[in-house]
Amino acid sequence: MTTEIIIMWATVTLYALSAVALIVGYVFEKPRVVAAPLWLVAAGLLTHATAIGIRWARVGHGPYVGFYEVVSGFAFVSSAIYLYLGWRKPVLRIVGTVLMPLSFLAIGGAMMAPTADMDLTGTLASYWLGVHVAFAKLAYGSFITAFAFAVLYLVFMKRHELPPDAPKLVTLDDLSFKFLAAGFIFLGIMIAVGAIWANEAWGRYWGWDPIETWSLISWFCYAFTIHLRVTMGWRDRKWALAAIVPLPVVLFALMGVAVIYQTVHGAYLIGG
Repeated sequence: MTTEIIIMWATVTLYALSAVALIVGYVFEKPRVVAAPLWLVAAGLLTHATAIGIRWARVGHGPYVGFYEVVSGFAFVSSAIYLYLGWRKPVLRIVGTVLMPLSFLAIGGAMMAPTADMDLTGTLASYWLGVHVAFAKLAYGSFITAFAFAVLYLVFMKRHELPPDAPKLVTLDDLSFKFLAAGFIFLGIMIAVGAIWANEAWGRYWGWDPIETWSLISWFCYAFTIHLRVTMGWRDRKWALAAIVPLPVVLFALMGVAVIYQTVHGAYLIGG
């Protein structure tokens, strides 16, 4: 077992402990327990960044290639969003009850996938690939956070009295929309930059490859969701449900399409 893998398993453990502490702290109303996950996540992000850095130095590229690298990167971004929100506004730490279990499951799944090095050579190793991947991680991290706030809204709306350290329903509603809107913009930039990269790598901007097509479908799904909010005035429970529905589509576009369809992106998303 390499140093990188040992450090990554330490990260998995820290993320798991943070998820358990958050759930226990909020379910049993233990304020002291709720504060601990911030430090656990901070330590996990440090070990996570160290493992990514070791691999980056060895293989010569960032976390772009294969299920292990790609999904690990999304777990990193989601955990970083939780740390930022919880550090800036303690009342928002409750979002970690959704985000950190998802981050733990993501990185745990990544560790179950092949971790062998994959080379990225020739025209694929482009500056635009790095930008494309960066915006992808920002987009998916934002969508997952919007999903988390929407889930919390649905959980709390049925309670007659909110926990004393929980954000107001209007705050959950507002943040769910803001993160979803940010993700929508990031996804649009990801698609545009991906077209530039595709032209460098394959000599065409757009080829209706399954990954490209489903990325566009995902973008339209979120565009319709924003339309429901901005034009149709959806709020509260209707909006929370609408914010949850598109996430499976975008996750299928990310990982499921490469498994089901023959696509030039497949080897770089799932390995093999």
